[in-house]
Parts: sequence; structure tokens; C-alpha cells
Amino acid sequence: MASRIATTLVRSFSAASGEFIRAPVQVFGIEGRYAHALYSAATKQGTLGAVEDQLNSLQGAIDSVSGLKEYLTLPVCSKEEKKGVLGSAFGDAGVDPLVANLIDTMIDNKRAKNISGVVSAFNTIMAAQRGEVPCKVTSARPLSDDHLASLKEALGNFLKENEKLLLETATDEKLIGGMVVEVGDKRVDMSTATKIRKLKAALAQPL
Repeated sequence: MASRIATTLVRSFSAASGEFIRAPVQVFGIEGRYAHALYSAATKQGTLGAVEDQLNSLQGAIDSVSGLKEYLTLPVCSKEEKKGVLGSAFGDAGVDPLVANLIDTMIDNKRAKNISGVVSAFNTIMAAQRGEVPCKVTSARPLSDDHLASLKEALGNFLKENEKLLLETATDEKLIGGMVVEVGDKRVDMSTATKIRKLKAALAQPL
């Protein structure tokens, strides 16, 4: 299955000759395969920026247009019908052929449900391309400006030269206290809730 998908991707997206261009970061899974193939093709054609913008516009439509997400995965609608509907919209919007080809290929391979995942994977690759390091900090209560500044300074010490921290904050009362920090594929749980769970587990062990 994996080899068939890889073959399809190469055939669909390798419009320009030359070897496969590797992305600055590896993204795994089915979504990663599509995203890497698209990145390589768009890099060869010099359309990375346009492709990124159009993918995110497509994701915006999937999120906002009522019924679109369900329609794309509806088994009673044929592949050709879905490609025809989207192809007409893509043509009117002047969508890059690489993006249109990506969606057609995913529909043909019954992977329309993975479109949002591919967009996310491509965004991860493009963030790495720009040296951006996404970081999400979830705390029980909103962080004060002083705490936020201290956190940014501490996290900044782990960045390489030319890397830029993209900090996102969120709150979750279930944490009780402390915070959970997610940087790239790393996750550090310093929440009070987790500490309590570990304490309960330790107390439950026989003496």
C-alpha cells in the first residue's frame, strides 16, 4: 500500500525533472507523504508561497462552508463528481495546478478525509523552512505578562540561530495549576493534575 501511494505521488507531482527535493523537516504518515511530494514539486516550480496560501484557503473553505467536509467523504458521490465540483471552483479561483492535482489524487486514492491533515503537514514543513518553531503553552489560568515574558526568554535559549519562536497560549482549568509546554514534537507536562495522578499511582503501590 505504501509503495503504491508513493508511486502515485511521484507520478502525479513530478512535473519537473530532477531528483526529489527533501523538506527541512520530516513529517510522517499518509499526510506526510502527500505533503512532502507537494513540497518537492512546488519547490521545483518556485510556487511554494502560492501553494501554501491556497492550501490554507482550501482549509478555510472546508471549515466554513456548511456540508463541504462531509461531501468530500460521502461514499454515494462518485470520485468524478467530487473532482468536477472542486475543479470548477479551482478554475474560477485560479488555483495552482499542483494544488488541484493534489486534491484529485487524494480523491482518487480515497484519501479526501486526510486533506486537512495534509494541509497541517505542509504548514509544518513551511514553518521549518522559515525557521519557525511552533510552541503551545497550556496553563490552568491565563499567564501574566511577566510570566509570559519569562517563558519566552527561557524557551528562546533552546532555539538555534535563525530560528523564531511562534508561541501559542491556551487555558485548561482541568490542569488545576502549572502548565503543559509543547515544542515541536516534544511535550513537557508540569501541570498539577499530572503531579496528583503520579502521586496517587505511587501511593497505590504496595509497600
